[in-house]
Amino acid sequence: MREHRKAVQLIVARRLWDKPPSQEVLDPSKVSRVAVLRWDDKLGDTLMATLFVDALHKVRPDIEITYITGKQGKTLLHDWDAISELVIIERRGWKTAHSLGGISAGFDVVVELTSGMSAYELYALHRLKGNHYIGYDKHDYALFDVCVDDSERNFASRYLAAAALLTGKQVVGEFYLPSAVAAEPLVANYLADKPAASKKVLINLFAAGKHRSFAMPDAERFLRWWLDTWPAVQLMLLSVPGREEQLNQLVSVIDSPRLDRTPLPPSIELTVALVKASDLVFSPDTALVHIVAALDCPQIAVYREQGDEYEAWRPASARAHVLFNRPAGGRYDRTVAADFSWPDLRNKVDELLA
Repeated sequence: MREHRKAVQLIVARRLWDKPPSQEVLDPSKVSRVAVLRWDDKLGDTLMATLFVDALHKVRPDIEITYITGKQGKTLLHDWDAISELVIIERRGWKTAHSLGGISAGFDVVVELTSGMSAYELYALHRLKGNHYIGYDKHDYALFDVCVDDSERNFASRYLAAAALLTGKQVVGEFYLPSAVAAEPLVANYLADKPAASKKVLINLFAAGKHRSFAMPDAERFLRWWLDTWPAVQLMLLSVPGREEQLNQLVSVIDSPRLDRTPLPPSIELTVALVKASDLVFSPDTALVHIVAALDCPQIAVYREQGDEYEAWRPASARAHVLFNRPAGGRYDRTVAADFSWPDLRNKVDELLA
């Protein structure tokens, strides 16, 4: 019923707001103001879009870039001088979509490269009043007069393709992460009492989705298996906001000198410093995977399944190795986070730590 309601809303929204933004063909040389809409407010999504900003800013520093995101995005981007204006908005919805009309001030181009579209997302784009809209897989939308090639399935390549459209040439961009210099002494102090010769493995057990996060019994069994399998490894449980009680419980129940949690309070800067100090990172599919990939550090990530979703979000690093959960047995089957091949993980960890 919910999906049917959303489909009907989108049909109505398209009749109201899916109209050509301009009769003119996009001329990149005349572009001076660009808006990036990334209002899902997930760190991994925000990090992907920094490729576009970095690539465009390097080639066309004269272009003013307005980045529209939520409170999570602010923690990543608040000090980045490549962005002319950082606009922080509330969570997605009709009210927030309407509020975007208040920041519109003659954007030459609006960039929005997500795969789907909802009624209130279309309304939000309409309220931004761009002269041109760059999208992905939106050829049947009148609003999007420019689309990156459908072959750019991965978000990293989508954003670089969008930057190429605005610069007229192939571009190279780098992911943006805030400096970790201030957090490095804290990490050095944290590692000081650990054997220098030991391998340091940073483990994250949690993601935004319930079925991508480890349940407590699975988490305990998984950590004990790590400790038994690799006696010389130090396990560092990544502190995650809202998971303090569960992490403390795991450390207390397992009670091993080779297992502890990382310092508090968690932050992106601290996470970056911890990743740089680790020999290996393990995580389910979440923002950490993309942070580690941006730093080009060794990691093993677990994704739910192969397919379009994985192709869009696979980590952009040759040092990222991926395992997949057991395929779902049917439409209503929910594979748990720990349901992947542990022997395959063991082989990969042995290879990476050798």
